[in-house]
Amino acid sequence: MFRRQLFYGITLILLVVIIFLLMRGRSAEKERVIQNIKVEQVAAEQPSPVRVIPPRDLEIIESGISWTRNPDEKNASSARHDITISNAGNGDYASLRLRMDYIDKAGRIVENRIHEINEALPSGGTLRMSDIAIDGLPDAASDVRLVILSADLGIYQN
Repeated sequence: MFRRQLFYGITLILLVVIIFLLMRGRSAEKERVIQNIKVEQVAAEQPSPVRVIPPRDLEIIESGISWTRNPDEKNASSARHDITISNAGNGDYASLRLRMDYIDKAGRIVENRIHEINEALPSGGTLRMSDIAIDGLPDAASDVRLVILSADLGIYQN
């Protein structure tokens, strides 16, 4: 009888210790998670109407590229772009962001760059830019794909 009570007593103490350790570990994990939460900081800027999705009324109608290669150095190629963009919409645009995906002969992207154009593009008009120089490109790049990422709206007319 005494051994049975001793056995139950030790088992009960062991269960209490295990539950205590589990609860302490769980609370420590919660505190660690709370400490690791990073607060997002948003910088305040002047408000401007920016389209988040690519504008459908802007279209790249002409794109030309000329390469300058330097075989002695790695990533020393440069490209000069001639780009014409047309605006078929009712709104004027003040600033455009282009993504240039440089691809190799197999069609894989080897480099991409973002280029901002700070020129006005009126509604119904075209914008021609020449001699846009991009340096430090990989030698494997053989072609480019252009995508209009975003554009700041000017005065919009309904």
